[in-house]
Amino acid sequence: MDVSERRLILVVGKGGVGRSTVAASIAGNLAARGKKVLLFETNANDRFGSYFDKPPVGESVTQLAQNLWAVNATPASALAEYGLMILKFKSVYEMVFENRVTRAFLRAIPGLDDYALLGKAWFHTQEEKRGRPVWDTVVFDMPASGHSISMLKIPWVIVDTVPEGPLTRDARTVKALLCDPKRTATVLVTLAEDMPVNEAMELETKLSALGIVPQHIVCNQLYPNHFPPGAPVTKVLDTLASAGPLPSPLAEVTQHATLSRDRRTLNERYLAELRKRAKAPVHELPIIFIPALTAAHIKILGDDLARG
Repeated sequence: MDVSERRLILVVGKGGVGRSTVAASIAGNLAARGKKVLLFETNANDRFGSYFDKPPVGESVTQLAQNLWAVNATPASALAEYGLMILKFKSVYEMVFENRVTRAFLRAIPGLDDYALLGKAWFHTQEEKRGRPVWDTVVFDMPASGHSISMLKIPWVIVDTVPEGPLTRDARTVKALLCDPKRTATVLVTLAEDMPVNEAMELETKLSALGIVPQHIVCNQLYPNHFPPGAPVTKVLDTLASAGPLPSPLAEVTQHATLSRDRRTLNERYLAELRKRAKAPVHELPIIFIPALTAAHIKILGDDLARG
């Protein structure tokens, strides 16, 4: 899966499928290959810090590893940053944005929080220092499916409904970035299970209707194929599973092996369905049986994705 030349990588999918793990794996791999990468998340219960053996990521850009930084943006921090960019001086910003009337007005604008967060991600793709881009790539670990769709739709709504001006100009620029496959890659993450596959296909359709066509689908947490049909080890398992009561620990080992084979069989069924229905190529990532992922595991997963 080659996304190395994109300025923005959107990692999307339903909750619980491992979006953050995939985002961190992509970002870590790009950073190891010499790209200067920003991992971008919003209002998140941060995992990136622990993945790279660092404290939790907050609202300030924090370095996680060589060439790799992260930020956990909130609507308030994004609006404050935008206000300072426009008004230049903190005292002016506080006078305009921090008074009670303005804050109440801003809270009443539907979609403003999401647009501020999306706009901040876009800003980082444009951010420059001494005439050069600050970041080669921004990897955006997006909110869960429904929320991400509503967030990504906002530039379309602004372009279609707001009178021409600075807001529509920026929205049009964001829209062009999101729909440009040479600058933006959308990576859809799912599991080889019934509901995640159906939601992934629905999300692929909705994103494509906007013009944000997913370029890759990652099927995450696949069980290993330790017991292929006809293999000697599979015949041994069949014999043990069909035998009478087994002594401990053989009974527990047999039960665990049977569960692993059943999960793999289920994975293969839904992986085949995913490949049949999906328009984008499907990539596989294994499940890692560990209480907490570390930088070493993130590297393994990132290398797997890079090999494709």
